[in-house]
Amino acid sequence: MYRIRTWAGQVNAAIRLMVCLCLLAAGGGGAVAEPGLGQLVGGWSGSGRLYYTDGTSEGITCNAYYRLQGGEFSLAIQCRSEKNPIHIRSKLDVSGSRLSGDWEERTFNASGSATGTVSGNSIRLNVSGGGFTGTMTVSIGGSTHNVAIETQGIAMSRARIGLRKR
Repeated sequence: MYRIRTWAGQVNAAIRLMVCLCLLAAGGGGAVAEPGLGQLVGGWSGSGRLYYTDGTSEGITCNAYYRLQGGEFSLAIQCRSEKNPIHIRSKLDVSGSRLSGDWEERTFNASGSATGTVSGNSIRLNVSGGGFTGTMTVSIGGSTHNVAIETQGIAMSRARIGLRKR
Protein backbone atom coordinates (compact mmCIF):
# COMPACT_ATOMS: atom_id res chain seq x y z
CA MET A 1 0.00 0.00 0.00
CA TYR A 2 2.83 2.39 0.84
CA ARG A 3 4.51 1.73 -2.53
CA ILE A 4 1.28 2.47 -4.41
CA ARG A 5 0.87 5.82 -2.60
CA THR A 6 4.50 6.76 -3.27
CA TRP A 7 4.21 5.81 -6.93
CA ALA A 8 0.89 7.68 -7.28
CA GLY A 9 2.45 10.73 -5.62
CA GLN A 10 5.39 10.65 -8.03
CA VAL A 11 3.09 10.34 -11.05
CA ASN A 12 0.94 13.20 -9.74
CA ALA A 13 4.03 15.40 -9.24
CA ALA A 14 5.30 14.54 -12.74
CA ILE A 15 1.92 15.43 -14.28
CA ARG A 16 1.86 18.76 -12.41
CA LEU A 17 5.40 19.54 -13.62
CA MET A 18 4.45 18.75 -17.23
CA VAL A 19 1.35 20.96 -17.01
CA CYS A 20 3.43 23.85 -15.61
CA LEU A 21 6.02 23.47 -18.37
CA CYS A 22 3.30 23.45 -21.03
CA LEU A 23 1.70 26.58 -19.56
CA LEU A 24 5.05 28.37 -19.46
CA ALA A 25 5.80 27.40 -23.04
CA ALA A 26 2.38 28.57 -24.24
CA GLY A 27 2.19 31.74 -22.18
CA GLY A 28 5.63 33.27 -22.11
CA GLY A 29 7.80 31.86 -24.85
CA GLY A 30 8.09 35.09 -26.80
CA ALA A 31 9.15 37.18 -23.82
CA VAL A 32 11.87 34.74 -22.84
CA ALA A 33 13.17 34.33 -26.40
CA GLU A 34 13.16 38.04 -27.18
CA PRO A 35 13.67 40.22 -24.08
CA GLY A 36 13.21 43.41 -26.15
CA LEU A 37 9.53 42.62 -26.61
CA GLY A 38 9.06 41.96 -22.90
CA GLN A 39 10.60 45.36 -22.07
CA LEU A 40 7.88 47.09 -24.09
CA VAL A 41 4.88 45.50 -22.38
CA GLY A 42 2.64 48.12 -20.77
CA GLY A 43 1.77 51.77 -21.30
CA TRP A 44 4.01 54.55 -22.60
CA SER A 45 3.58 58.26 -23.36
CA GLY A 46 5.61 60.92 -25.10
CA SER A 47 5.86 63.27 -28.04
CA GLY A 48 7.31 63.60 -31.48
CA ARG A 49 6.85 65.04 -34.93
CA LEU A 50 4.93 64.12 -38.11
CA TYR A 51 6.36 65.01 -41.50
CA TYR A 52 4.16 65.26 -44.59
CA THR A 53 4.93 64.81 -48.28
CA ASP A 54 4.13 68.50 -48.93
CA GLY A 55 7.12 69.51 -46.77
CA THR A 56 5.16 70.57 -43.68
CA SER A 57 5.45 69.02 -40.24
CA GLU A 58 3.73 69.25 -36.87
CA GLY A 59 4.23 68.22 -33.27
CA ILE A 60 2.37 65.26 -31.78
CA THR A 61 1.71 63.83 -28.31
CA CYS A 62 1.37 60.07 -28.12
CA ASN A 63 0.35 57.10 -26.00
CA ALA A 64 1.52 53.58 -26.81
CA TYR A 65 0.39 50.23 -25.46
CA TYR A 66 2.18 46.92 -25.98
CA ARG A 67 1.08 43.42 -25.05
CA LEU A 68 2.89 40.10 -25.30
CA GLN A 69 0.81 37.00 -24.72
CA GLY A 70 1.97 33.58 -25.78
CA GLY A 71 3.21 33.86 -29.32
CA GLU A 72 1.39 37.13 -30.09
CA PHE A 73 2.73 40.68 -29.77
CA SER A 74 0.19 43.52 -30.06
CA LEU A 75 0.86 47.23 -30.29
CA ALA A 76 -1.29 50.33 -30.40
CA ILE A 77 0.13 53.83 -30.86
CA GLN A 78 -2.23 56.80 -30.74
CA CYS A 79 -1.00 60.32 -31.37
CA ARG A 80 -2.80 63.67 -31.29
CA SER A 81 -1.94 66.70 -33.41
CA GLU A 82 -3.63 69.80 -34.81
CA LYS A 83 -4.00 68.34 -38.32
CA ASN A 84 -4.17 64.57 -38.13
CA PRO A 85 -4.39 62.05 -35.32
CA ILE A 86 -2.43 58.83 -35.84
CA HIS A 87 -3.89 55.43 -34.86
CA ILE A 88 -1.48 52.55 -35.50
CA ARG A 89 -2.44 49.01 -34.54
CA SER A 90 -0.71 45.73 -35.18
CA LYS A 91 -1.03 42.10 -34.13
CA LEU A 92 2.07 40.08 -34.81
CA ASP A 93 2.88 36.43 -34.41
CA VAL A 94 6.26 35.88 -32.75
CA SER A 95 8.43 32.99 -33.89
CA GLY A 96 11.89 33.30 -32.33
CA SER A 97 13.23 36.60 -33.64
CA ARG A 98 10.70 36.79 -36.52
CA LEU A 99 7.47 38.78 -36.50
CA SER A 100 4.57 38.58 -38.96
CA GLY A 101 0.96 39.72 -39.00
CA ASP A 102 -1.34 42.63 -39.80
CA TRP A 103 -0.83 46.38 -39.48
CA GLU A 104 -3.15 49.36 -39.90
CA GLU A 105 -3.19 53.13 -39.58
CA ARG A 106 -6.77 54.39 -39.36
CA THR A 107 -6.43 58.12 -40.14
CA PHE A 108 -4.74 57.58 -43.50
CA ASN A 109 -6.77 54.41 -44.15
CA ALA A 110 -3.65 52.31 -44.68
CA SER A 111 -3.55 48.62 -43.82
CA GLY A 112 -1.83 45.47 -44.87
CA SER A 113 0.72 42.94 -43.81
CA ALA A 114 3.72 43.37 -41.54
CA THR A 115 6.87 41.30 -41.30
CA GLY A 116 10.00 41.96 -39.33
CA THR A 117 12.58 40.98 -36.78
CA VAL A 118 13.49 41.53 -33.16
CA SER A 119 17.17 41.80 -32.37
CA GLY A 120 18.23 42.67 -28.84
CA ASN A 121 16.65 46.03 -28.08
CA SER A 122 15.45 46.80 -31.59
CA ILE A 123 12.36 45.89 -33.61
CA ARG A 124 12.17 46.48 -37.34
CA LEU A 125 8.92 46.02 -39.28
CA ASN A 126 8.25 46.26 -43.00
CA VAL A 127 4.62 47.05 -43.82
CA SER A 128 2.76 47.05 -47.12
CA GLY A 129 -0.74 46.99 -48.54
CA GLY A 130 -3.18 49.03 -50.62
CA GLY A 131 -0.55 51.16 -52.40
CA PHE A 132 1.26 51.85 -49.13
CA THR A 133 4.71 50.71 -47.99
CA GLY A 134 6.76 51.63 -44.99
CA THR A 135 9.09 50.69 -42.19
CA MET A 136 8.76 51.06 -38.46
CA THR A 137 11.79 50.82 -36.20
CA VAL A 138 11.51 50.69 -32.41
CA SER A 139 14.71 51.26 -30.41
CA ILE A 140 14.37 50.28 -26.75
CA GLY A 141 16.50 51.81 -24.00
CA GLY A 142 15.29 50.83 -20.51
CA SER A 143 12.47 53.16 -19.47
CA THR A 144 12.42 54.93 -22.87
CA HIS A 145 12.08 53.95 -26.49
CA ASN A 146 11.99 55.69 -29.85
CA VAL A 147 9.73 54.92 -32.80
CA ALA A 148 10.78 55.91 -36.34
CA ILE A 149 8.29 55.45 -39.18
CA GLU A 150 9.04 55.95 -42.88
CA THR A 151 6.21 55.73 -45.41
CA GLN A 152 5.46 55.89 -49.12
CA GLY A 153 2.04 56.13 -50.74
CA ILE A 154 0.24 58.27 -48.11
CA ALA A 155 0.36 61.97 -47.12
CA MET A 156 2.51 61.25 -44.02
CA SER A 157 6.09 60.65 -45.12
CA ARG A 158 7.60 59.93 -41.69
CA ALA A 159 7.16 60.20 -37.95
CA ARG A 160 9.57 60.35 -35.02
CA ILE A 161 8.28 59.59 -31.51
CA GLY A 162 10.06 59.43 -28.14
CA LEU A 163 8.20 57.53 -25.39
CA ARG A 164 8.64 56.96 -21.63
CA LYS A 165 7.24 54.14 -19.50
CA ARG A 166 4.20 55.19 -17.46
